[in-house]
Amino acid sequence: MKSSEADSSNQLAEFKTHDGSNRLWYRCCHWLCAHVYFERITVVYPECVAADDPAQLTKLGGPTLYVVLHRNGAVDGFVYHQVVPRGIYLVSTQLLRGFFGRLFFSGIPVARKKDEEDGSHNEESLRQCVRVLADGGELIVFPEGTSSLGPRHLPFKSGAARLALDALAQGVALRIVPLGVHYERAWAFRSKVEVVVGEDIPTDLPDELSDLGRLKEMKRRMTRGLEDVGCNFASAAAQEEAECLAYVATLGSTRSYFGALKALESGVPEAVAKGWRELHKCLESRWVLRHQGVPLFPVGPVLGYAALLTVLGPLVLAGALFNLPPVFAAWLAARRFADAPNVIALWRTLVGLPLGGIWLVGMAVAITYCAGWFWSLGYLLLTIAAIKSLYRSKKLAVAVWNRLANRKLMNQAHVFHQLVQQNLPRP
Repeated sequence: MKSSEADSSNQLAEFKTHDGSNRLWYRCCHWLCAHVYFERITVVYPECVAADDPAQLTKLGGPTLYVVLHRNGAVDGFVYHQVVPRGIYLVSTQLLRGFFGRLFFSGIPVARKKDEEDGSHNEESLRQCVRVLADGGELIVFPEGTSSLGPRHLPFKSGAARLALDALAQGVALRIVPLGVHYERAWAFRSKVEVVVGEDIPTDLPDELSDLGRLKEMKRRMTRGLEDVGCNFASAAAQEEAECLAYVATLGSTRSYFGALKALESGVPEAVAKGWRELHKCLESRWVLRHQGVPLFPVGPVLGYAALLTVLGPLVLAGALFNLPPVFAAWLAARRFADAPNVIALWRTLVGLPLGGIWLVGMAVAITYCAGWFWSLGYLLLTIAAIKSLYRSKKLAVAVWNRLANRKLMNQAHVFHQLVQQNLPRP
């Protein structure tokens, strides 16, 4: 216990001393993790968050507490950091235990009860959080405490509400902003992500409330704000169905993935549910490929799709072949160490990214020595092109195969797509 307490104190002291000087490292590291692993990160309602633009900062800057939903392990932090680049995290001491963890993670350490660690430093950590806000900083807190990709958010803890009340009691002009994150396929390499910025949570509380009453009211407001930027479903099966239908709704449209999910939160329209069941019956007896759980078909001449696939496909295969060791290591790490879907992306990132960087540099040096810098540059460009082309190549491959092997299903799939577009209300 003494060792754990010493480690916690050292982590907090290290944050106080070095966090500012290390901020650039973490911003760059998190940017690389997020943009290598995910195809695209889109911000829904970005006007509600303070950006790097000075004019936007004038309007939205100042002390801000971001209360955020926790879905995909510590990878959520990499994604949120792209939206709140100056944000400081309240993080589990587990992430800061060793040197390797501190390469990826930074923040104010707090011991969680479930980790059975010494929590004697927690009060000082919370005071440090209030000081960050009092100095005009931005703080990011996960009220659930841990992540889950399940159909509903986990119970929210009271720590974020208590922290907000402490800051308000010290006269801090605090903004409280809820953030939600939604992944097409949270564990899949090169999937798409949407971060939803909610409306500010009101901070004016009735004077007649007791301290306990104020805490409950603030927690209730935070819960409501987080549920507005999140989606809750009755079961895992309902969630899986909604995610597939939301993906269908985004195909060939400007509708956001979150907007489609939110429209399905209260239930699937009967016409859409009937069409989905009929389409599934036809898929059961055929070998149909799917992308994000959905069978894709070309919307134009298949030759155009096939031609583009013949260009992008070899790029992806060549990139994977030339970088096979780190690719295999990332796959193996997730298979061996991930005990749930919500940490697959984390293990792939923590293992694949460092090894990929070492491999990339080693290959570039070796190729330069053996063949010259021109070929080394070609290898680097090939690797970047392969990563950037993977998402589209997978969609093209699925669509081309389904068109050639299941031509009779194409019209039915297109009709169903139109059915979803027409019957899914916009939130």
